[in-house]
Amino acid sequence: MAFATRSDLLARSNARRLAQLAVPADVQMPPDDALRVAIAGGDLSALTSEEHASVTLALSAIDGALVDAAEVLVSYRIPTTASSPLIARLCSTIALYYLQGAERMTDEVKVAYEASIGMLRSHARGDLNLLPVTVAEAALPEDQVILSSSPRRYGSTVPVGGW
Repeated sequence: MAFATRSDLLARSNARRLAQLAVPADVQMPPDDALRVAIAGGDLSALTSEEHASVTLALSAIDGALVDAAEVLVSYRIPTTASSPLIARLCSTIALYYLQGAERMTDEVKVAYEASIGMLRSHARGDLNLLPVTVAEAALPEDQVILSSSPRRYGSTVPVGGW
């Protein structure tokens, strides 16, 4: 159920900021590029044991935030099989919010989180569809168009005074 990966989260932020958010305060910070290398699956053999431990703790915190964010998406009726850049962005935005924590919260992160939750609420109500287009929906002949709407919005009810 991975809507977003560590790389998606890194794309929404930067390695230094992620390290600051994910490494506990009582643990030594890893070198600037160590977290980026770890996320990319690179070689960490040059790190000391303390630096390696801090990278491991940071990756664990990042993974936990991504899992928590994925659970939020599922709670708003996003299927676990759904995958799109928009869903990855929503998931990573929520994960950044969780990593930020209450004592380090910025207005920018809070606003982005609230906008993401607003989109998810709209999806759950049926006002907005965040799911990617299926292959069957995309395979239309060139001269056809599919129009769909929510019955609540464009229902077939006639106004009280008639047309």
